[in-house]
Amino acid sequence: MRSLLLGILLPLIILFVWEIAAVQVNNPTLLPRVEAVAGRLIHPFSDLLNTGSFVRHIIVSASRVILGFLLAALVGIPLGLLVGRHLLIRQIFSPIIEVLRPLCPIAWIPFAMAVFKTYTIADVFGVHYTSSLFGHIQLGMLFVIFYGGFFPIFLNTVHGVKSVKNIHVESSLLLGADQRRLFRKVILPSALPAILTGLRVGLGISWMVIIAAEMLPGSDAGIGYLIMFSYELAEMDILIASMILIGLVGTLLSYGVKWISDRTSFWQAKER
Repeated sequence: MRSLLLGILLPLIILFVWEIAAVQVNNPTLLPRVEAVAGRLIHPFSDLLNTGSFVRHIIVSASRVILGFLLAALVGIPLGLLVGRHLLIRQIFSPIIEVLRPLCPIAWIPFAMAVFKTYTIADVFGVHYTSSLFGHIQLGMLFVIFYGGFFPIFLNTVHGVKSVKNIHVESSLLLGADQRRLFRKVILPSALPAILTGLRVGLGISWMVIIAAEMLPGSDAGIGYLIMFSYELAEMDILIASMILIGLVGTLLSYGVKWISDRTSFWQAKER
């Protein structure tokens, strides 16, 4: 109970200061009151500015993020395991990784828009003018999300593999383990905590990147698009409610990965 009270203390102070400031400003197009934003949040299925509900926009954004993030994990984890385990592969990939890693994912958005234009997954499969979910998942956004999520996953996987204790590897080999069993029973479990940390960081970056990508021209759905559209119409209550939802969804995604990590790497805490 004490922890809960301490956790809600600062949000309550922020809400109090916000309400006082909104009353003093007395301009809803600049700073809406707390109850106006709360009124939007408690009706998540209501249509907003003829663009759909909060739920619809969040589903579109989350679908883009999850798909791009899964692609980053499917490439980043196997490649990280190979680079971390084999010196030759590490020497081949290290230079290009070090060049690309410092580039901000958002800097790739104009490039992705120029290359992929407004093509969607539905277009790839030859389905045009569709109103399905795949019709809202642009290839350029997937590329940017993939780029943002790839490096945390890849680098943490490499770190996890390189951190495997030599005594564990040597003991396994002395006891007759072949390379396949060594990888499955020793290397992968030892690297798993670092891999899950990379997944958690990568998912957070992917969520931030998609919000920025949806604010640019070419997007017609998503929580980032809703923020820009509500800004253009001076609907600040919708804008602030959207920002709050971004934080809540990002928190849920992060804690989801953390929940998996705590249940698959519980042995690490005991080892320490």
